Amino acid sequence: MTERLFWQDPYAREFTARVVRRTARGLVLDRTLFYPTGGGQPHDTGTINGVRVADVVEEGDDIVHVLEGEVPVSDVKGSIDWDRRLDHMQQHDGQHILSEAFVRVCGAETASFHLGREICTIDLDKADVTARHAEEAEALANRVVWENRPITAGFFSREEAAKRPLRKPPQVEGRIRIVEVRDFDACACCGTHAKSSGETGVILVVGVERRKADSRVSFVCGRRALAYAREDIALLREAGGRLSASRTGVPGAVERVMAEAAEARKALAAAEKQLAEHRGRELAAAAPARGRARFAVEVFENRDLKYLQTVANIVVASSGLVAILGGTGEASSVVLARSKDVEVDLRPIAKEVFAVVEGRGGGQPHFVQGGGPGRNVREALRLAEERIAAHLG
Repeated sequence: MTERLFWQDPYAREFTARVVRRTARGLVLDRTLFYPTGGGQPHDTGTINGVRVADVVEEGDDIVHVLEGEVPVSDVKGSIDWDRRLDHMQQHDGQHILSEAFVRVCGAETASFHLGREICTIDLDKADVTARHAEEAEALANRVVWENRPITAGFFSREEAAKRPLRKPPQVEGRIRIVEVRDFDACACCGTHAKSSGETGVILVVGVERRKADSRVSFVCGRRALAYAREDIALLREAGGRLSASRTGVPGAVERVMAEAAEARKALAAAEKQLAEHRGRELAAAAPARGRARFAVEVFENRDLKYLQTVANIVVASSGLVAILGGTGEASSVVLARSKDVEVDLRPIAKEVFAVVEGRGGGQPHFVQGGGPGRNVREALRLAEERIAAHLG
């Protein structure tokens, strides 16, 4: 069994130990400061005899240290990455405090916790957690942080644990490790924690996302919160510079730009429609006769399906016309249309045509549209023209 030194003193940075055995994965020591991944908290990193520790995992009562190289001796010296340990303690302490704050604000219990590389999350067991709830919970949690309440951790029997005000009943057998923030939160936990809530620094909620039956709260604490705030300030400053607006004027400037963009899109759509109608009239007038109909065939570069539909509707508004139109862009688009007096069902022909561009489509006997990722749209139009002309004799 590996002795867990990180429970005895989470502030210790170096230790000596003896190699108990070597496994296919790594080293098992008689004692260690390296915290293994578990309880939502990632493992510690650092070195053992100067060799980098890549991973730390629990195997029963043992802790296995996965190394990036060989350690040939049996007596070793380990050193943990203190910045990583401190960051993890700040995030984990913040999670305990924030989880209890959500219980008090809106009765939402924490179902799971994840300490990510950049953002931490807690999943709450209620789907109706609002931004207002998050704001209130954040304020309460930070009051607890700034009151610098003592944080203690210890092992208790199940009988002893049952007498303590635990936020959630423990799910483990045997002796239970309980972490307590004085007069605020008590929770069964095996993670590393600071001696006082003030070391958390600050708790910053950065998002609330409603999911199917629960809510996900994203947050950062301590140094991460400072880095997050600095990044936000930099982004806000850059946005203000681009918009010629002060920090408080950025929202209004963004609304103005969005309104201008909406008007520009509206004007562009109107111009596109006029252009498509004009081109449709030109194609109808110049369409050459082939058998019992005149054929308007055209490929439009970088035009979408909506543009082709507008052109086709204008073409076939006159009698005796067939429109065979293609468009290029991120995908190939095809529209086949006919005037009411041209007797041909375009749907079976369209299946062959859409296959050429590796896509699909649908429509009515007189008007079909579709497309696909294939780039050979010109070949597709040639096939359409041949099939329709053959049907019309």
